[in-house]
Amino acid sequence: NHDGYQGEGPFAGVLMNVTAALEDGVLMGLYGVIGSEEQQDVPLLRVYIPGTLWTMEINVHGAGPEALGGLDVMESGPSSVLCMPSTVTSPETNSFLGEELTELRNGWWKATYMASRPEIAAQFMVDILGAAHTHSPYPWPPVEGCVATRWVQFGDDNLQVHFVLAEEFETANFSIAEVDQAMSGFEALESGSFHASMYNSLVLEVDSLDEYLLRLKAQSMPYMLMQTTSKQYVLFMIIPKNAITVQLRSQHLSVEKPISESMCTEDFGQMAF
Repeated sequence: NHDGYQGEGPFAGVLMNVTAALEDGVLMGLYGVIGSEEQQDVPLLRVYIPGTLWTMEINVHGAGPEALGGLDVMESGPSSVLCMPSTVTSPETNSFLGEELTELRNGWWKATYMASRPEIAAQFMVDILGAAHTHSPYPWPPVEGCVATRWVQFGDDNLQVHFVLAEEFETANFSIAEVDQAMSGFEALESGSFHASMYNSLVLEVDSLDEYLLRLKAQSMPYMLMQTTSKQYVLFMIIPKNAITVQLRSQHLSVEKPISESMCTEDFGQMAF
């Protein structure tokens, strides 16, 4: 699981202070092609967020070998595992080149999740949250021995959410489906309880919660509605069969609203991404 950021690059000090992170011993490394004339992949900085199951991915634009300092260059995986076509990321156009041309937004541009059923997760985002399916360079339907993904995108905002199934990394003691089942709070949410896994949530701010509540009710999906001290409403939902929680926040709610008082909810104020 990771969030993706891009802009002028961490080495310019825009997105993070790499020097300070190295001095603090933060685990991170680079992968992608650096300084290659044959390929134009933009190197990516992958940063481990201590004490979590999360990493952060940052596009490193214009960073040559002299800027890498003490960073290790990681192997991104053999092509037989990734199974990607010749599609590359172009630093000139800042876009994915493939069946469709998708502009990448600056700043936070994607959220990526491990998913045992990417197709269900992507369709949930389309049906409930109003996203649209978008092109992914990875194969779908799944191909044995390959990473398989489903990607969605939100309107003109260009925020993407990626759902990844990577069965080739499973072992005798690690199954993606079993992990999803163990971490899922779906049944707890059905009973009206807040599950600890719901603290790991994708948080989005919307104009009104009305249409999302109505869609959830229409599909008999469980949800939980809360309210902050500043009269901001918070709507929790879980993507079925994937243990992924989505949290919507808005100051507008006009439909029937059974507000849960089972716990306090932090006020983030107005968010801008």
